[in-house]
Amino acid sequence: MRPLHITTKYLLLLVKIALLIGLVWYAFRKIDLSSAWATLAAIPYTALLAAVTMLFLQFVIGSYRLRELLGQMGQKYRLTAALDAIMVGAFFSQTLISFIGGDAMRIWRMIRTHIPAATATKSVLLDRISGFAGVVVIVLVTIPLLVPMLQSIEMKLGLLLIAAGVLAGIFSVFVLRRLPQRIRTGRIVGGLWRFASLGLDIMRSRRGALYVLGLSVLIQVINVLVLYTLGQGLSIHMALGHYFVFMPIVLFLSMLPISIAGWGVREGAMVAALAVVDVPSHQSLALSICFGLCLIFVSLPGGLIWFASRGKTLPVKPQTGPLP
Repeated sequence: MRPLHITTKYLLLLVKIALLIGLVWYAFRKIDLSSAWATLAAIPYTALLAAVTMLFLQFVIGSYRLRELLGQMGQKYRLTAALDAIMVGAFFSQTLISFIGGDAMRIWRMIRTHIPAATATKSVLLDRISGFAGVVVIVLVTIPLLVPMLQSIEMKLGLLLIAAGVLAGIFSVFVLRRLPQRIRTGRIVGGLWRFASLGLDIMRSRRGALYVLGLSVLIQVINVLVLYTLGQGLSIHMALGHYFVFMPIVLFLSMLPISIAGWGVREGAMVAALAVVDVPSHQSLALSICFGLCLIFVSLPGGLIWFASRGKTLPVKPQTGPLP
């Protein structure tokens, strides 16, 4: 008899595959696919090269963020080792079960470089939350510009639900921090309390708030610029300001762990969002597919790094203590 956790793992995978098929069908069902593929095939290589270059720059920035989080927990870590973990994680995020598989590989790479398992897990989780925080900051800034542009009550309701979910998540962190001693003695609740406390302590420090959150926002700004670059290559006539209004919402939805690497969710959200400013659906679909393919392409070196280092102990031993 198979262990329960293995059975659950396969069930979750099947659910995600089924959801992916459903989302892709919903996104593609009313789109002229021949026009979408023709639009995609016409994109100039210079736009693709610029997009891939910017996406790789994100890896470098993400390495600085991960290194800073480890430093806040008393672990010195080389930038090259952080970049290794980021790139290998990115490869598995694009080829495995969404970002969960990628984060698991990042944790494993860090453990192999002598980072304690608990510290590696916390740093990766905090890094993931920081990524969400970066896109949330941009969403909150641009919501006043977005709401007047939405004509559909369904879209306004969806935006309201997203905002409510974000606020509920933020509120839950503060609730966890203030739990009485008798409640947080349990293993699960106590672990969540310690994690919430660590995250709040990092963000309350000037370096943590400005550095970690600043890098997170910068990464999302680069994402928007990548989409703008690809959009220009696909002859989508939309102002840069509109990209900053619509794309953070699309990116936020695609980051949710409900599909495989965001596929399906991103396409549906992209088509629905850009329809507000009258972008033809086949162009929106081509933009989303092109962005996804660029993500896969830029993550391939992480797969080569992982394959070349299998079975080897990575010669990086961090030292404890604050960063200089």
